[in-house]
Amino acid sequence: MKILEKTAVKVFLFFLICFIWGSTWFVIKVGLQELPVFFSLSMRFLTASIVLLLLLRIFRISIPVNEKFIFLYLYLAFVSFLIPFSLVYWAEVTIPSNLASILFSTLPFFAALFSRLFLKEELNLLQRIGLIFGFVGVVLIFKMDTANYGSSFVLNKKFVLSMLAVILSALLNASVLIVVKKYGIEIHPLAINFLPLTLSGLMLLVLSSIFEDWGTVKLGIKGIGSVIYLGVFGSIVTFTVYYWLLKKVPAVIMSLTAFLTPVFAVLIGVFVGKEEISANILGGASLVLTGVLMVNSYFIFKK
Repeated sequence: MKILEKTAVKVFLFFLICFIWGSTWFVIKVGLQELPVFFSLSMRFLTASIVLLLLLRIFRISIPVNEKFIFLYLYLAFVSFLIPFSLVYWAEVTIPSNLASILFSTLPFFAALFSRLFLKEELNLLQRIGLIFGFVGVVLIFKMDTANYGSSFVLNKKFVLSMLAVILSALLNASVLIVVKKYGIEIHPLAINFLPLTLSGLMLLVLSSIFEDWGTVKLGIKGIGSVIYLGVFGSIVTFTVYYWLLKKVPAVIMSLTAFLTPVFAVLIGVFVGKEEISANILGGASLVLTGVLMVNSYFIFKK
């Protein structure tokens, strides 16, 4: 379709996926008001896998299966979906969605470090400075005043643990980028996630049946709406549009999604969710996001 080739359409789609990804942090928190962590996450993944299966059938995309790819699918199921998303959902029970999004934006830092260690990709001076900016920014965020969230030691401890959980989630997802680059580059982007999504969704449903009280499940508009929005728009739509744009738009532009997504998340969390945001978070976020731009300078200097 010729209309899709127009610059204005590409710009619109770029900002659309940044907005949707930014909104998912707040939508997760809203959904957790009616659904427990494992149950909510399992429904999101299973909804996404059903939509993904339909797309695979419509476009007649096959899923390659051999010993190497089975390892990749299992790795993705645990390290890309089950563990990191569980950490994020658990964390958002305690911390604001805008803070979670900022902490998760440390992913490019871990990706740069892993690329240097395992793919032997060199870091330029600007990237190294960016890593320092990101580290200082995270330290500043961790020095934030938690008085608005309770003064008890137990709550403060859980608050800090929740922040660490989001950073660990970012680290795990960064490792996925390296593994996919080494072992999954030949698999279609729609096919690579179907089995991991389905497997992790089923495992989370089992975990939910064991550890969560389904009597607390409220199938209201917040719970059902969050599952549909996160499963369809937050996963399938953004994923498909992102990979389409990646073929049409320079990589340096697409790398800016790592910068703009937390910006939208903060704006939505503060103005829609009425979440608190302290000077420490704003200062730390500025350093982290500046560091993200520096680390993504790789695409600018790559020849």
